[in-house]
This record gives sequence, C-alpha cells and structure tokens, in this order.
Amino acid sequence: MAQVKPKNNKQGGGKQTPNTKKSVQEKSSAQQKKNKQNAAAQKKKCGCCKWVFGSIFLLALIAGSLCYDTQVNGKGVFEKSATGKILKNAGVLPHVEKGWYVTMSALARGYKWGEEHVPPYANPAIKVTSDLWKLARNGACTSYESGKTYFNAKWPEVAKFVDQYVPNLSNKLEAFAAGARDLAVNGYEKSSSLIKEKVLVGRFSPENLNQAFNQTRNIALDYYNQLHKKIDAYAKLK
Repeated sequence: MAQVKPKNNKQGGGKQTPNTKKSVQEKSSAQQKKNKQNAAAQKKKCGCCKWVFGSIFLLALIAGSLCYDTQVNGKGVFEKSATGKILKNAGVLPHVEKGWYVTMSALARGYKWGEEHVPPYANPAIKVTSDLWKLARNGACTSYESGKTYFNAKWPEVAKFVDQYVPNLSNKLEAFAAGARDLAVNGYEKSSSLIKEKVLVGRFSPENLNQAFNQTRNIALDYYNQLHKKIDAYAKLK
C-alpha cells in the first residue's frame, strides 16, 4: 500500500514561523518600554512643576507670616516680634538679619534694573498685543457683517426652497427670529433698569463707587511710594 505524504503547509494562511513571532514580541516589548519612558518623563515633569510652585507658595507664606508677626507683635521692629525674640535667644538673630539685608539688597537692585531696562521691551510688546487684539476684533466684526449681508441676500432663495417641502416654514422661522431678538432686547432693558433701580443705590451708587475707587487708588499710590522708598534704601546697601 502506497504511503501518504503529508501536505506542504507553505501556501495559504499557514502558521507563523518562530522568527515572525519573535519579531512581533520584540516590537511589542519596545513599544511598551517606550510608553513607560514617556509616562515616566511626563510624571517627572509634572512633579518638578509642582515642586517649584509649592516652593514659591511656601516662601510666600513664610514671608507673609514674618511680615504679619513684625507688624502686629513687633510694632514694625523685627527684633521685637515673636520670631525675632526666638532667634535672639538662640543667638542667630544677627546672622539672620545680615542674610535678610543681603537678600533684600539683591532683590531691590534687580527690581531697579528691571524697572530701568524692561519697559523699552515691554511697551512694544504691549502695543503689538493691543494692535493684534484690535485687528482680530475688526476682522470678527467684518466677518459678521459680511455673513449677515450674504445671508440676507440668499434668504429669499432659501425660503423659497424650504417652502416647497414645508409650506409657510420660512415665515415661521422669521417670526421666531424676530421674537427671539425682541426677547433679548427686552431682557437687556429690564436687567439694566433693575440694576439701576435696585443695585446701584445707597452704598453701591455710582457716586459712592467712584469715591471708593478714588480712595483705593490713593492708598495703592501711597503704598507704591513707600515700597519704592524701601527699595531705594535696600538698593543702597552693600
């Protein structure tokens, strides 16, 4: 009896060879490794940003606490504050004060340098930003007017086409648009009247608000002048 030979499995969808499986596994492993590296880099970046912002917030909190302690407990003198007394008893107050004056002197000089050199670069940037905003606003207004003109010109044809399938639909749409416009106008007028009659009265009247704004501006100006005097004094320290 003749011996039956096994069929060759090369044609058609045969099984994958060991080399093909190995190549697919290597690609999958490389892709997973790359994804893990990207995730680790993103996590590291976010952690660095959180650390920087956290440090800034902590320093600002410490500075605010020291200022409050100096003004309330020390009557403006750091040595008489609670923190100053603790540092004085520990014998490190002179070193802390020296480091404070050195730091404030460096910051004051940096501020004066920025005040002198930054405006020549900041003013053109502000002007360019303002011009870009005006250009964008004018472009938006022009686009709106063009679209409105185009819609008004094409609306009769659109209305005629729509009325072929749904009779009198164009008139209903126009009535709905007019009602929505009137509702918006009436709502704006009623809101304005309500604010003028119920809100902007008494303590919130325009006169009182204007007076409060002027007082706030004067206080801010006095604070800025005092701050500038302190900056000038610290900048002269060596």
